Amino acid sequence: MIINPISLGPDNDYIRVPEAACDKLIQSGKSVYLSVYMFALSQFYKGKADITNGFIADALHINIIDVVNAFLYCSSQGLVKIHNFLSVEDAEFDVELCFDVKSKVNLSDFKPQYKTGEISKRIAADGKLSQMYKIVSTILGKNLSSADIEVLYSMHDYYRLPPEVIVVMTEYFSGRGITTMRKLEKEAQKWSEAGVDTVAKAKRHIKKREEFLSYAGTVKRIVGAIERKLTTKELEFIGRWQQELKATPEAVKEAYEITINNTGKLSFNYMNKVIEARINEKSKPAPVKKETAKKSRYDFSQLEKKAFMKVTGEGGVKNGV
Repeated sequence: MIINPISLGPDNDYIRVPEAACDKLIQSGKSVYLSVYMFALSQFYKGKADITNGFIADALHINIIDVVNAFLYCSSQGLVKIHNFLSVEDAEFDVELCFDVKSKVNLSDFKPQYKTGEISKRIAADGKLSQMYKIVSTILGKNLSSADIEVLYSMHDYYRLPPEVIVVMTEYFSGRGITTMRKLEKEAQKWSEAGVDTVAKAKRHIKKREEFLSYAGTVKRIVGAIERKLTTKELEFIGRWQQELKATPEAVKEAYEITINNTGKLSFNYMNKVIEARINEKSKPAPVKKETAKKSRYDFSQLEKKAFMKVTGEGGVKNGV
């Protein structure tokens, strides 16, 4: 139910939509969110405040969980306020439309809620999804719990990873000891943010990650940090040395030795400055040497003078005319 005061609506056949609402809903990439919001807005202007989420789902020919997720997303963006929300299992609650929406607000992260029954229907209707669950279950060597099923579905629906990419990701990380669904979900978020949406991109992403891990392992050995986990900041420095500055292990070792000699301790920040200085120094063009002109054994001015005298007959040479 919409709990705003009943509106008489505009005089003409149109509805007023906050500009920020359009921007936020379009950026969500979910057309169903836009549809639900616009439908609720239109009903509000018609004075129909007693509509239910079930009514909206039937009118738009979508699942009621889509309506719930749409309003939860709108709530996270400041477009509506939700009242009397109990749980995703109880899909009915009250919605208050917010018209004074600022374009720039500190938005909270949003993640859709899913019902096990709805997920089961979608898996049954999508052969690729069904196959993905079977393969992932085999890779992890266990029967997937309802919580596992929901997280896996969010990787596909929320993080927008194709089923085949999720399989490749699961197989890769499970081989490296990452088997809990929550940890896999964090990796799925990273892959999503990196735009890994095909198997080919997944393979390139894995190769790039392996190269970084190898490089980072070399750096750890150089600085004597084998027994401890590197901090996020230290990993950022290492990533920059490998990808941006293209620093060789020799350059890293030299920077480490200079750092220890000058500061008496390990400092990735100091090492970074040393590496930057060395790289910048090598990238400067070499000074152009001025070559001293070699003196010819021929005196061209004298040769030119003799040729002129020969032609004119001067200096005792006759023209022959």
